[in-house]
Amino acid sequence: MDPRTNRTGSNLSNNQLNVTDTLPTVLCVDDDVQQRTLLRAVLEHFGFRVMTAKSASDALEIAQWLPFEVALLDYELPDMTGAQLAHEIRAIEPIAAIILLSGRSHLRAGELTYVDAHVVKGSPITELLDTIHILTGSPQCAQSLVPAFS
Repeated sequence: MDPRTNRTGSNLSNNQLNVTDTLPTVLCVDDDVQQRTLLRAVLEHFGFRVMTAKSASDALEIAQWLPFEVALLDYELPDMTGAQLAHEIRAIEPIAAIILLSGRSHLRAGELTYVDAHVVKGSPITELLDTIHILTGSPQCAQSLVPAFS
């Protein structure tokens, strides 16, 4: 049996969610435990379901079995770049929104081939939240909560 037959992400089209009032599940990949923990806490605060991985290999293992609509990838991972991981994730979850987080404001065009958006680390959290909303068509987060993390 194909392990992906029960994956709900496979039933999505055009990066739109099947469920109208829920926020997407985010696969957050970062080797820095503090950054990963902070991103998870902030995203969960805004109502997202979050799965985390500390490496590309861990992320690929999770991606094989658990559905997600957004992959939030650190550029600098120990076992491959976030751009390389984006390519691997596309093969597993072709319609997932892939956001690359990097401390660099400019990356080569080839680095963004399999990425839907590039967000510079240190940008306001509203930029990340807006990017997720735009890419997935998900409901926007409660605006009254946003200033607390800006």
